[in-house]
Amino acid sequence: MIRYKLAFPEFLFSGIFIACLFLCSGCNSSVSEKSFRDENYWKDQALTDIIPYWSKFAVDHQHGGFYTNLDAHWQTFGDSSKYPSMISRHLFGYSVAYMLSGDEQYLKVAEETKNYLLSKAWDKEYGGWFDLLSVSGNPLQTSKSIFVQVYTITGLTLYYFITHDPEVLDYIEQSNKLLESIGWDSLSAGYYSVFNRDWSVKDSTKSFSSVVPPVSGHLLYLYLATRQDEYLKQADRIMTTVLDKMKDKHTGWILESFTPGWDYINPDSNENEINTGHNIEAAWMWLRLNLIKKNPAFRQAAVSLADQLHQLAYKTTSGLWPNAVANNSSGRYTPYTYWWIQAYGLMLDLNLYKTTGSISYLNSFDRGARLWDSGFVDKINGDTHFAIWEDGRIKDSVKAGPYKASYHNMEHALLNHLYTALWVNHHPVVLYFNIKKSKQGDKLYPLPIEGDDYQISKVWIDDNLYPGVREGNLYIELPSLNNARIKVELQSGKSD
Repeated sequence: MIRYKLAFPEFLFSGIFIACLFLCSGCNSSVSEKSFRDENYWKDQALTDIIPYWSKFAVDHQHGGFYTNLDAHWQTFGDSSKYPSMISRHLFGYSVAYMLSGDEQYLKVAEETKNYLLSKAWDKEYGGWFDLLSVSGNPLQTSKSIFVQVYTITGLTLYYFITHDPEVLDYIEQSNKLLESIGWDSLSAGYYSVFNRDWSVKDSTKSFSSVVPPVSGHLLYLYLATRQDEYLKQADRIMTTVLDKMKDKHTGWILESFTPGWDYINPDSNENEINTGHNIEAAWMWLRLNLIKKNPAFRQAAVSLADQLHQLAYKTTSGLWPNAVANNSSGRYTPYTYWWIQAYGLMLDLNLYKTTGSISYLNSFDRGARLWDSGFVDKINGDTHFAIWEDGRIKDSVKAGPYKASYHNMEHALLNHLYTALWVNHHPVVLYFNIKKSKQGDKLYPLPIEGDDYQISKVWIDDNLYPGVREGNLYIELPSLNNARIKVELQSGKSD
């Protein structure tokens, strides 16, 4: 999640103008709305339109890791320093690519990226991940922001999901324990924003960017991989804090920044102070947690906030999830958005459909996906643009920066592929794993999305059909393995 200070829109479009533009763009669209519900659209996007371009242009073969800043044509520019959080977001992206394809080239990049992080970014004296590295991988900033800590864990977690690498799990657990034992305010709740190298508090304010990312970043994936209740309880506690401390009791919006005691820090101008992406993210996390373990309070909070988002933020005509809206009744909004906000809006709508069964959310998904396809996806240079205007024109075409990597687009493609296949179409899916080491009886939970209404239909280990699949199990009981390739076919609990 990229974090921006919200700005007043440069200009506002009239409703008639936008309607005309999108009527025209709809006539020229080569992709019908119905096809966005086809799970193969999202898998193909990940493996054709996104990850090959990162492999070709973004990998730093000289120094390791990835280039930080890449323009619209994948040329490097500006600062060459490296952010462990962004390197790990690429680890997430390549883990997704392997999970969807079984292609060893993606696993190789993922493993090299994991090794880079463990050797360069981890503070061997105090623990945790450095905020910033030089181009050659030496620490440039030894501070430890929660944002960097969490997103470095995030990529490692999905790598663990596909490999069950015990060394990686050890780093994840060490990192999460630091977040819990030092990062969390045990008196007032919430994570502080930034720490010094020795984990003394540097910035005691609390914000959406410090509190919620552990849930959306690593905790849900870690729980789904291990089924350890401690991770689910941690996520529940965080999202309860969001509900109790960060929700504006007058407007219902989730606010951004707070003092250590939870007094709201008003921005300089509150005309467009509501971060739409963060409100989408909060609703989505409540929905995901409710799908894992029923929680009426989370379900109610999510649906209520989602309905407010659809009424006051989402633009039905264009399919835009705007960057920001006003925290008043003016109806003003920024007529542009960033790639991650639009992606989160699509995933929110699919979760709402799963939760409520309402076709209206699928229709909202269709409109948002059309704008994603026609506006964000760069069908000439690959991957996506950074930001677009509501009429589909490019606002910022940069490919990579301190807040943009392959992560959001690959997560978006993976989850939309699984959501549409299993929840909308009730079609089977195939996922790939490479188990570094297992002992007899270890469990592989293969599905990185919430909900247990699925079946494991077939399993292959090193290309041989594995007979140890038990009907009704949500996991595969593994034999003793070393560096084994596993292919899993899963089906929805429902059938056509």
